[in-house]
Amino acid sequence: MESEFKVKQITKLYESCNKCGLPIINCICDIVPKIKTKAKILILSTEREFRRPSNTARLLKLVNPESTELILWERVRTPEKLIEYINSDDYEIHILFPMDDDEPVERKSKCKDSEKIPAFIILDGTWKEAEKILRKSDYLKKLPRISLNPINKSEYTLRKGASEGELCTIEAVIEVLKLNSEFENAQLIKGTFDLFMRSFKAGVSGVELKDINI
Repeated sequence: MESEFKVKQITKLYESCNKCGLPIINCICDIVPKIKTKAKILILSTEREFRRPSNTARLLKLVNPESTELILWERVRTPEKLIEYINSDDYEIHILFPMDDDEPVERKSKCKDSEKIPAFIILDGTWKEAEKILRKSDYLKKLPRISLNPINKSEYTLRKGASEGELCTIEAVIEVLKLNSEFENAQLIKGTFDLFMRSFKAGVSGVELKDINI
């Protein structure tokens, strides 16, 4: 899904870029590095989330275009593209979501060596939104799950009310790539995320960011 939805403005002074989500004065589309992760990242998200300028899944697509899929979740329509990935023999599918204590232990999964391409489904949005997507999507409920245990706290401070320790989407992907032993790619994405955060905060005040190094 390529910038199908118009991103909301964070300042009245400038339009937001539909690719990076930042005010055009601080657009980073032309300077972010381009990588291709070994793992396929499948972002399942709502229209509401895709319109938010603070959304970081869009940023991941910008830096990792070939290995990231942005897939629209709708309550009344099954995402056929995602179903194709789930049913494909080419991919080892995992969904990133914590397990309940009473769920079967065999549902828990770890990254492992396989001839298949590792693919990770990330439910994009707030914690409540992610829970809703999972609850209302039968095709996700029986997939192997992986959970994260990050060492560092989230550096994402663009939304109020986020639970302590709750990673944003791109931070979660960084941790997943580490589990997949893609440390260099994880570091490059982290640098892009840091630049996004600085650019966003400057853009809120309509200020052009001078230091644009990654």
